[in-house]
Amino acid sequence: MPLSPTVEHLRTSGLAFPLAVDTPPEFSWRTAGADPDTRIESGTIALTRAAEPREPVWTRNWTPPAIPAVLYDGPPLEPRTRYFWRVGIQLSGRDEKVWSGPAFFETGIGNDLPRLARWIGLEVTEPPNQPTRVQYLRKRFSVPGSVIRARAYATALGWYGLSVNDADVTGNSIAPRFAAFDRRVEYRAYDITDTVTVGENFVELRLAEGRYRGRNSAEGTRAVYGNQLASVALLEIECANGTIVTVGTDADWRGSDGPLVTADPQEGTRIDARVTMGEAAHPTSESRRQVIVLAPQVSVVAAVSEPVRLLEERPPLSITELDGRIVVDFGQNLVGVTRLVVSGDRGQEITVTHSEVLNPDGHLDIDYLDMSGGMLPRIDPIDHYTLGGTPEEVFEPRFTLHGFRYAELDGVTVDQIHHITALVIGADLDYYSEFHSSHAGLERLHENIRWSMRGNFTDAPTDDPTRERSGWTGDAQVFAPAAVLLADVRLFLEDWLRDVVLQQDPDGAVLDRIPRDTLIRPEAESLYPGKGAAGWGDAIILIPWTLYQHYGRTAVLDENWDAMVAWVEFCRRRAANNRHPDRAGTALAHEIFIIDTGFHWGEWLEPGTEPGGEGPSVETFLKNSSHPDAEVATAYFAYSAHLLAQIARILGKDTHAKALEELWLNVRDAYRAEFLDSAGLPCVISQAKLVRPLMFDLLPTDARDHAARRLAELIRANGSRLATGFLSTGLLLTCLSDSGHDEIAVDLLLQEEHPSWLGQVKTGATTMLETWQGRHNGKANGSQNHYALGAVARWMYEHLAGLRRIAPGWTDVHIRPVLDARLDHVAASTMTPFGRLGSAWRRQGEGWIITVHVPAGIRARLADRELTPGVSTWMLSATGTVTPMNE
Repeated sequence: MPLSPTVEHLRTSGLAFPLAVDTPPEFSWRTAGADPDTRIESGTIALTRAAEPREPVWTRNWTPPAIPAVLYDGPPLEPRTRYFWRVGIQLSGRDEKVWSGPAFFETGIGNDLPRLARWIGLEVTEPPNQPTRVQYLRKRFSVPGSVIRARAYATALGWYGLSVNDADVTGNSIAPRFAAFDRRVEYRAYDITDTVTVGENFVELRLAEGRYRGRNSAEGTRAVYGNQLASVALLEIECANGTIVTVGTDADWRGSDGPLVTADPQEGTRIDARVTMGEAAHPTSESRRQVIVLAPQVSVVAAVSEPVRLLEERPPLSITELDGRIVVDFGQNLVGVTRLVVSGDRGQEITVTHSEVLNPDGHLDIDYLDMSGGMLPRIDPIDHYTLGGTPEEVFEPRFTLHGFRYAELDGVTVDQIHHITALVIGADLDYYSEFHSSHAGLERLHENIRWSMRGNFTDAPTDDPTRERSGWTGDAQVFAPAAVLLADVRLFLEDWLRDVVLQQDPDGAVLDRIPRDTLIRPEAESLYPGKGAAGWGDAIILIPWTLYQHYGRTAVLDENWDAMVAWVEFCRRRAANNRHPDRAGTALAHEIFIIDTGFHWGEWLEPGTEPGGEGPSVETFLKNSSHPDAEVATAYFAYSAHLLAQIARILGKDTHAKALEELWLNVRDAYRAEFLDSAGLPCVISQAKLVRPLMFDLLPTDARDHAARRLAELIRANGSRLATGFLSTGLLLTCLSDSGHDEIAVDLLLQEEHPSWLGQVKTGATTMLETWQGRHNGKANGSQNHYALGAVARWMYEHLAGLRRIAPGWTDVHIRPVLDARLDHVAASTMTPFGRLGSAWRRQGEGWIITVHVPAGIRARLADRELTPGVSTWMLSATGTVTPMNE
């Protein structure tokens, strides 16, 4: 009898059992275990109000080969209500559908949270350039009967924690997610059914500075969005007797200080265990103060991405006593905090300093974080503890994040420490990728990339978790094609794009950092406006395009359409209306499509121009402002126009598509006239200046092979080492493979001399480094956890393992690995909308054995062979003949 498939991984708007869905939900699923000869003909989604199958309130059909996802289009759903849904699939040759089990979701509170409750907080009296104390806000309430359902809805301007009857509801989490706080803030829903009891209860909100008021960016800017902290929350409790109790933040709440004295997102926390809540918990206690009621003009929306929370607890690799202090090595560079269980005398003070690196003397190096020569403020990641004198005290910082591998403790002895661990905190994404290889260095490289992504995909896609923690748009766009292969980042990046749009300038310029995390000084704006940089602003087009290609959903293109058009129009006006003052004489016709003004980062961090003595210096920064690289800026203008024309066609905007196609051809022709010689090659030859026009389709057809050969020659002449910078390194190996130079691509991947990926691994790094060596003159320099160079993971999956996507959403796949005799085996898999797709190959004699895992719903090929769903193994001979292993 044919094997019955299962319908699994049911997700509502990308999440499992969400409790606050305020927009029309999307229902998605996967199938597994289908017989290879069984075809899925159709599917049905049924929505009900009860867990048991009953008369549905809405149904919708789905038909392959579309990705298995359906958007709800029925009547409005009731707020704060639980709904159930199932998927039934119709198989060929079967009379009955195969049904999934039920999944549920709850609708949220919509825009009513600030109406049903009030924004409250203790008045902040400190000036914006000074830290303010963590606020403890409490209220008592009574519940008349047994509880059958209870929910809490909460958010803050600042970071908040929620507890009910001393039960920690939110845990060590970061909420709300960093967003455009001048425009919106996200609330989350929590199930508190098990924490509310009959009779007297109390609820507590802890409110810290967070990204709203605390330090942000390398500039350490405070109060970017405001000085006054505030929180809004609503508890809704349903009793068995039908009573509904609502408890909202209002003027009746009281507040006080607590043991968590201060908490800064970058600097760390101060905890004084001598401070106990005691009578302060009672709302009439003299030690508690009246809250103020506020009315911030900000939209409150439901969180639609995964929460930032505690993901993992790691024990130390070693603990060493050194010069009266204790150095702890956790063995892995990570992002989070340390949890310390200790005993000591009342009033004893302990400091815990965090760093990614050690000095030669074995102590922590935190000086490497200052790369500005004193021009920017110093931010030391130190937590301060004052003991209360009880037998065993637990110190677990909240409302802060550190990037560290090492912790150094001062003021405590080893025998006073009962326990110390590192708590890994990040966005709770599904890291579904797998990569294995006979080359240990490649496996470590893959782990380094994953750890850097994990540490920087927190409350926004940041560049590093130490010095800056900024949402650089350039970093996100170069890494996005790798990110989608490593983890499910659809919701995370789609939500971040909403902030890109909200903070886009009226003229269409896109900020370099999203959300905005510093305040550009007016006197410096002409030098560095903080927006409009080529390759950075283009993220508004490149990231939606990447998400569409991987996940197959056009919604992300439609949602960002206006912002994408505004960006391309900004580029068009900048090219047409601004001519560089160095250009003498009458303007040539093509110059109206050349971008040679404005600030652009260019091919940032090309080898030999890294910071900390290896460049880029102040002079480099000034040059980028006064004499930007017009080739880079114009190439990205052309590429974005080209992609936007394709997006217009996909969305059925044919009039727009025609105009954009004309613009793309005009910019391409201008690029050729300005930057290519008579043979169609770049006038200025470098690896990056060959990669870019090859990947962006800017070269004449008859010059492409010549350009690819020239690129290969440059690499060979450079000792088989790369020489590309920030924008082109992630494209380099793909460019080589697409041009028929797989062998050189493998040369670069396996290169161990700097600059190289395995050169970073040889340094002992456990995350990706910002610069290739991560050190200068024997000292650490630059971020030690910077995912941008990890964009090479894309090539490792798509080419080395051979997982080539032919159509958006992986509906069509070609398995075509780069088989290289220097490797004995390679295996990789990623998750598609249909399920896991994997490819593994190993050498056998003069040929290779290739095993492929194809999920149902995907059309896949290996050479000239059509692959059926499931696992199949093939023999590839040295002559290229492919035969199944069972023949």
